[in-house]
Amino acid sequence: MKRQIIITLILLAATVMITLTYFKHLNPPGKRVNQVVNTIPASAAFVFQFNNDSSFYDIYSKSELFSSITGKQKMRELNALRHTLLGYPLLKEHFSAEDIFISIHPQATDSLDYLLTVPASTHVDQGLTELLKSKTAANIKLASLNIAGKKAYSIRIDSLDKSFYFANRGSDIWIGSFSRTLIEEDLKYKSSEKSTFSLLPDQQNSTLLGSLYINYPQLNPLLAQLYKTDNTDLWKGLDLLPATTALSLNYKSDALMFNGFTSVKKDKAASYLNLFTGMKPVPMSLVNLFPVTTAYSNSYAVDDVKHFLQLLAAWQQKAGFDKEKSKLFSQIKAETGVQLDKEFKNLIDNEFAVVTTRFQEKLAIIKVKNGASLRPFFNNVSNMINDEIGQFNYNQVPLFLLGDALTPFRRPYFMILDNYLVLANTQRELSNYKENYLNNAFISKGEEFIEFNNLTAQRCNVSFFIHFKNAGNVFKQTLKKPYAKAYQQQPGFKNYYAASYQLSASDNQFYTNLCVKLITPDTTSVRK
Repeated sequence: MKRQIIITLILLAATVMITLTYFKHLNPPGKRVNQVVNTIPASAAFVFQFNNDSSFYDIYSKSELFSSITGKQKMRELNALRHTLLGYPLLKEHFSAEDIFISIHPQATDSLDYLLTVPASTHVDQGLTELLKSKTAANIKLASLNIAGKKAYSIRIDSLDKSFYFANRGSDIWIGSFSRTLIEEDLKYKSSEKSTFSLLPDQQNSTLLGSLYINYPQLNPLLAQLYKTDNTDLWKGLDLLPATTALSLNYKSDALMFNGFTSVKKDKAASYLNLFTGMKPVPMSLVNLFPVTTAYSNSYAVDDVKHFLQLLAAWQQKAGFDKEKSKLFSQIKAETGVQLDKEFKNLIDNEFAVVTTRFQEKLAIIKVKNGASLRPFFNNVSNMINDEIGQFNYNQVPLFLLGDALTPFRRPYFMILDNYLVLANTQRELSNYKENYLNNAFISKGEEFIEFNNLTAQRCNVSFFIHFKNAGNVFKQTLKKPYAKAYQQQPGFKNYYAASYQLSASDNQFYTNLCVKLITPDTTSVRK
């Protein structure tokens, strides 16, 4: 009996030791993801994560969604890398079923480059040694080299006529890029314990088709590479939001849909969009009044206007605008007898939006409680062109009334249509909008828009919308030549109907939805 007890204790001790050894070397769910993401240089604006699994590639190859958004050239590059490198027999076993991270980085050479980061399940060096010796890979030329004092490799892919660089940055985490400069940046980058990006929960990460991570502070350098000027009003406020976003991909045959959370950093200076984190999501109705020529728009809505205006006043004071604001409204009061800020507070409703049309016209549409009551106050502070249209006599009134969203309207023209205050920088823009308004010529009336809108969140606080066809004319003028040309390529963004990016306040953060929808094929034409 004593002998049996001793044997049982020995077996139990052995089991415990094996279990402890196993878990000591096992990466818990999510730990590897966090470790890999931490190695990506902080210059990344976006990181897309997916699993190196055949099921993802089946969807990728059969769907227009991915080919349209990546473009023909990038599609060729990614396919070549998949088959030449990740799928090469001597290397495939090391990367099979591992997560792949593609990050986008602005470069000093006026370009954007992407970086692949892939953890290997086992040591890859032996496979690369065999590949270097191999004579079977006739379409590729592999060479070893030194980058930033570390061993690296270059692979010349004949089908692309360019070299791809890759290296082990440690812990069997491999990085690769067509930009040697970006590889050097990564190898020199010192990862920290705290990731630049917010990550999805571990359990959720293991079951997703794909994930998208966004680093808002890096949007400015990225947009600077895309646009001719820094006037990137489509993304108004996002580039200043001190936050990161983690989104999970939900697949539809005709749409890319992401949802997740935007984590606002409270230890950083607050931006204009921070003001909306304390609101409750509400339905947005102004989108129903956007003209049929809408290229893109920024919309804002709050559940408590009084509270929002209090937050805005406090934020403007902290930003140093308080004296200038007080001076302006005191001057208006002294010269016209109108306490404009007070009267506007009493009559403003809970929504406002800024719309840019395909002709680069810019409109602000502001919902008010009673347009007839507001009209005399605005008439008194403006030079009236006719009975309906006037131009403000004072600069920056819209900015101080509603904040940064209305920065484009320094001394605008205005018009009141029913219970909507409409601003524009020219009289003609207001006349054009009035024609759309009276003729019910709104983008929301189209069947395609109705289909798209059904995919979006019905309640939110901030919404960015783009109509890809209408925006093409604007981007042709505002994007740098290579990117304007890329926008027009087939397949490309022209294959998409629209996209929206919505922020809905939740526990002083934002629940976030991104939707990008393909154009619905015309099934009405029948071959005779």
